[in-house]
Amino acid sequence: MTTPSSVRDLIDARLDALQADHRLSAWSLIVSFMGDAIGPRGGLVSAGAVQALMARLGIGHGAMRTAVSRLSADGWIERQREGRNSFYRLSPEVTETVRAAEARIYASTSLLAPDTPMTLVIGADQFDDTAWERLESIGALMLTPQLAMCFTHLDDLPPGLRPPAATLAAASSVRPGAATRERIAEARQWVDLQAFCAAYEPVLRGLNRQPDLAGKDDAMALRCLLIHEWRRIALKVLAIPPCLLAPDDPEPRARELAAAIYDRLRAPSEAWLDANAGTISGPLPPPDHRFADRFRQVHVTEQD
Repeated sequence: MTTPSSVRDLIDARLDALQADHRLSAWSLIVSFMGDAIGPRGGLVSAGAVQALMARLGIGHGAMRTAVSRLSADGWIERQREGRNSFYRLSPEVTETVRAAEARIYASTSLLAPDTPMTLVIGADQFDDTAWERLESIGALMLTPQLAMCFTHLDDLPPGLRPPAATLAAASSVRPGAATRERIAEARQWVDLQAFCAAYEPVLRGLNRQPDLAGKDDAMALRCLLIHEWRRIALKVLAIPPCLLAPDDPEPRARELAAAIYDRLRAPSEAWLDANAGTISGPLPPPDHRFADRFRQVHVTEQD
């Protein structure tokens, strides 16, 4: 892919790709925007700002209204009216979930500490559905239907994951074979990460070579798309100790890309918010410390 002539071309290309893959939904874009851009700035935003951004992203007024109605009915957002104007905020429950997810979305790495203990659970095929769900919820690596690897000390496993039918064994060191490396690649979302890198490498090159390429409108739209795509992947990537990281694991580079592009879009996208978004009482408040800390410890390099 060649470097695009403008960020507008980039946005349109990404919109076309997402629509072709059926991965562009108005309600998901709204949640991405609210969590990423509005959360650090008080949480409340004028409906007009959301509508303007969605229009730039190809979401028509009717689809926008349908999405907001669905989000409201399902308890994702709360709507307020002040005179003829409407305002949106994420519900308290969703806000809590979004803030918890930020630790994974904007972190400098997905890797666990080097000294993370590992426990093999042998006989996992004897578990019921609830136990399987608990294994997945604690970030276990399912190697086979009979074998799971948990990244915790065996004494710290919940009682429900230590049934008599299972055998637990501490793993002080692991040398993954071909089958295990393949399973790690699946759990680490390699296919999606490689696609993300292929899509956003040209974006970074374009922004590095022409720092003023993004105007305020396009910067906010591209930031929303970036987080919309990155969030979906980052929340599924399995966290593993460094000893299991393959040299060609694409996640570190994908995180570099997200960090670098996000940094280029910070100022112009925040300027768009200042100019276009507001609250019942006036302008949006300035962003809190969470915004300043995002991706800040990621080491970024450019790759041709």
